[in-house]
Amino acid sequence: MNETLQEIQSSSFGIEKLLYYLQKHESPGFQAFLANKLYDYPISQVSDYLPQLVNISIQREDYGAFTKYFMDSALKDHNLALKLYWVLQANLQDNFAKYSEKLSFMLASLEKVIVNGHTDEEKVVVPKHLFELSITENDQEKHYRKSVRADYFTEQHKIAFSLAKASVALIKVKEDKRLSMLKHYIDQINNRLKEIRHWYCNETTSEYTKRLFRGIVIPIGEPLEQVVRILSSESKYYKTKARVPYRVVVETVNMEEDEPNIETNYTVEGTGLEELEEDLGEIPDKNEERFKGMKECINSLEECSEEASETESIEENVWGEDWNATYQRLMGNSPFGHFKSWNIRCFIVKGRDDLRQELLAMQVIKKAQEIFKQENLELYLRPYDILVVSGNSGFIECVPNALSIDFIKKSNKSYRNLTKFFENAFAIGFEEAQKNFVESMAAYSLLCYLLNLKDRHNGNILLDSQGRIIHIDFGFFLTNSPGKNMDFETAPFKLTKEMIDIMGGYQGEMFIYYKVLMYQGLLALRKNYEELTLLVEMMLPGEALPCFHDPFRAAREFRSRLHLNKNEDECLEVIETLIKKSAENKKTRKYDTFQKVSNGIL
Repeated sequence: MNETLQEIQSSSFGIEKLLYYLQKHESPGFQAFLANKLYDYPISQVSDYLPQLVNISIQREDYGAFTKYFMDSALKDHNLALKLYWVLQANLQDNFAKYSEKLSFMLASLEKVIVNGHTDEEKVVVPKHLFELSITENDQEKHYRKSVRADYFTEQHKIAFSLAKASVALIKVKEDKRLSMLKHYIDQINNRLKEIRHWYCNETTSEYTKRLFRGIVIPIGEPLEQVVRILSSESKYYKTKARVPYRVVVETVNMEEDEPNIETNYTVEGTGLEELEEDLGEIPDKNEERFKGMKECINSLEECSEEASETESIEENVWGEDWNATYQRLMGNSPFGHFKSWNIRCFIVKGRDDLRQELLAMQVIKKAQEIFKQENLELYLRPYDILVVSGNSGFIECVPNALSIDFIKKSNKSYRNLTKFFENAFAIGFEEAQKNFVESMAAYSLLCYLLNLKDRHNGNILLDSQGRIIHIDFGFFLTNSPGKNMDFETAPFKLTKEMIDIMGGYQGEMFIYYKVLMYQGLLALRKNYEELTLLVEMMLPGEALPCFHDPFRAAREFRSRLHLNKNEDECLEVIETLIKKSAENKKTRKYDTFQKVSNGIL
């Protein structure tokens, strides 16, 4: 134990090692000591492990030190406060009685922090929680600043949950009416943003409140980005069997930028969220008991894991409008375009979908990307932000300038063969695009194998405008697979003939490069195995996550796929074997045929 304490107190002690000991040692005193060490690391770094820390804390007999750290960090970082609140709420919805008391206590404490600015109501309220702005003698709000923040927190939830509920409401809408109804919903939610902005913008309102209610925070992207507009014109829905996720584009500005709002001739089209409430159910009013009914508004959501495919016809230019061009076009038409911090964000809104499992897979992918970069390897992964809003809804960052292979193949009959499309689309700069393809294929092949990722149909694999492959939708990995674990897909990863042809065939230089990259990548992941296995093992037993259908087998097999007991020469044989098993695998072809017949996915 003394050696452990000396190691922990050394300056080179990384956060992963600290988390390892938090998981390993259950002694209350040592846990409290370790939880206090979390203060030594930037909040942004700790935030990457938020689900794991919550999971560990609720399993400990004495969770006071964890709670104090969470509350102190939430006081300093609004994004972490929101993410933590929603993660706690999602876990509470799982109805595990043995943890409900702890989760309820944490939620109540966190609400005090977010609303009061402090965990102790008797202490002076300091408005530093959202942004620094001192209270002056002439500040007419200093006596009810707490109420202002309470209203703001409530409005954030109203809008976030209204966006999620719109995804659910679209399920009951006929397909030919869905796009117009989606735009109607988005317009109503955007009207609510306008209403609160102009309601709190008057002569008697302080600068603090005016700036606060300029927009709401959805913690995807940079810290304290306020969503000031939600653009119905840029929205579109995606079609799946059981649900209707949709894309939404929002305009953001940084909360700390002090610029006047130049919206003029303001009128509210409709009555804000009132019409939406009629369609989607009641949304808590700010005068009601705060957050009452917040769980009820999403109780009807059910879990689902099929990914979306586009419903609109593709443009003649297969990639459509470049994201940079979209940025310039929208900035020119925006009343907020003059803000130096103005930006746009695009994300997928999902109802009837528990994104906590997707978040775990993305944590592993993000960590693998960091490892490849640290080892100076030419392996490409594209992590994206995932925000859990509840136990069955959330937001996923869109990957710009990328389309699913299924969508590409449907856009033109001549593109049914991906190799022909690739040669066509990248006639200029083919070698560069081919290299990008290989580097991304090698990285995702490794991660698909490591995660035991399934349901790899062409609706779940993107190709971007630079030729890179990007995998999405992580509904099936570790110990769960489609068809109630029927093991339809037996290949370690998807490696079809057309993918091999793009890489120049089995004897091509680029295919050899693909093998070399996979070998280098496996060695790098093995070298940093503790950082990867920690993400999975800290989530055990994972009762609510389907990927932990058999939790301890899931963790054991995840570790075994890193082949820690083999030397480097044997690892080369592992890569050769994995590629041989995956290349033109019969079960992969049969699964693609099944998806084509049953779901129309090419």
